[in-house]
Amino acid sequence: MPVVLEEEIEVLKREAEKIGVKLEFEPIGSYNGVKLYKWIIRGWCPFYKGKCTIHEKKPLACRIYPLVLNLKTGEIYLSEKCLWVKVNGPKPLDHFPAEKEATKKLLIKLRIK
Repeated sequence: MPVVLEEEIEVLKREAEKIGVKLEFEPIGSYNGVKLYKWIIRGWCPFYKGKCTIHEKKPLACRIYPLVLNLKTGEIYLSEKCLWVKVNGPKPLDHFPAEKEATKKLLIKLRIK
């Protein structure tokens, strides 16, 4: 279940309304004053239809995947749950330039240096 920023929720809700889906979010706290929510997805992401149908509007948590940011330690690592990583083996983070760029945006939003 991805963690989303408060500002991303309205975008996701508008996109969900277009396809007749209701989304659920649960507040999980804040980090440096930024409110965070768990996006509760039951089964598959409603925007995944063989590929992401909201690619340009998807939340940062989805943009950074398979990179994962540990908010407690600041560590960035590859998700072992990612099928691509399982099949192709771990790669250096430089192998994921778009995901690294999205991670930088997330670090800035969360005010992590």
